[in-house]
Amino acid sequence: MRITILPGSVPSTTFIDMLINTMADEGFDVTVVGKQTGAYNYKSGVSTIIVPEGTTSRIFFILKMLLLTGFKHFGKIVGASNRLTGLFNNLLFYLPIIYSKPDKIHIQWTAFIHNRDLLFELYPNKVLVSMRGAHINYTPITTPEIKESYLRLFSKVHRFHAVSNAIAQEAIQYGADIEKTDVIYSCVDDSLLEKPISRKKHSDTLHVISVGRFFWKKGYEYALDALCELKKADVPFKYTLIAEGDTPASIKYQIHQLGLSDYVTIINRLPHDEVLTQIENADVLLLTSVEEGIANVVLEAMGIGTPVITTNVGGMSEVIVDGESGYLVPARDVSSITTTLKKFRRRTPEERYAIAENAKSQIQQHHNRKNYAEQFVRFYKN
Repeated sequence: MRITILPGSVPSTTFIDMLINTMADEGFDVTVVGKQTGAYNYKSGVSTIIVPEGTTSRIFFILKMLLLTGFKHFGKIVGASNRLTGLFNNLLFYLPIIYSKPDKIHIQWTAFIHNRDLLFELYPNKVLVSMRGAHINYTPITTPEIKESYLRLFSKVHRFHAVSNAIAQEAIQYGADIEKTDVIYSCVDDSLLEKPISRKKHSDTLHVISVGRFFWKKGYEYALDALCELKKADVPFKYTLIAEGDTPASIKYQIHQLGLSDYVTIINRLPHDEVLTQIENADVLLLTSVEEGIANVVLEAMGIGTPVITTNVGGMSEVIVDGESGYLVPARDVSSITTTLKKFRRRTPEERYAIAENAKSQIQQHHNRKNYAEQFVRFYKN
């Protein structure tokens, strides 16, 4: 079976790239289409079609693709395009798909179907869509035209993949058929699952870490407000924030205003393996998001033995049993975040280790690569 995967960028996120390589291991012929954003190293069985940057490069790319596809569906693409700019963008989108001759097309980010009516005309019963959180939870609220596309096109999607039951239920209001939705949790790399966890060295200073990207939904301002409360209570702590992108002025100012400069370390653009080391060395991972599907960083932290405090948003309660395999707090509730951090600090090393063990067991049972591969094989073959 030939699967064309559209992640937007090559390489993509750690977890989308894991899907790509896993399906190659399962014997699928995988083609990945997207803009190159860095070095990538996919397994044999994976082909890439890189959409170039720059107008001149893209013109030559389009001409090459037209020749390679024999101008297949060119007239339909022209008919579906408004103005020259629309035609240009549509050719960049459709030609690599046509060239890949897919049996199934897997769109990794839900909003990518926006105004792609022609895709469903050209490939009926072949378009699969992943629903990962943001594009279901808030994009159709903040961007009404995308909501209109969902309402118009969801009925034409062959099957949906949802990263949590909560996301699957949320998507129903936009026309997603729950009977055509497979809930498949992200998996954690086998190397993490096989690595034994150990008791962390006890320290009077609580080492807290957050990982993500600088985006409003991550709620870092609530984490900083809670840490300020720890400071007022004379609780010793250190906070490491690893976040992609430039640090927003609002975060810099909040740190300054709250007097947290000596307590907070911000790290930008750290390689993934180094991020995991930082998480493993911390006492607790803090996730203060106001929206999530299921946060992959939480799965990884649980897999390597670092307890988690997370807001109870999206599908996080499907991963964590409060007080047993981690801690759940209400979103935007600084008081609850502060109280839970204090409570965790009072836990003995044995109690913290018990939480970590329960979390590890949860990940090993429900987020392992074997189950993940079996579920996606069924997803593609349906």
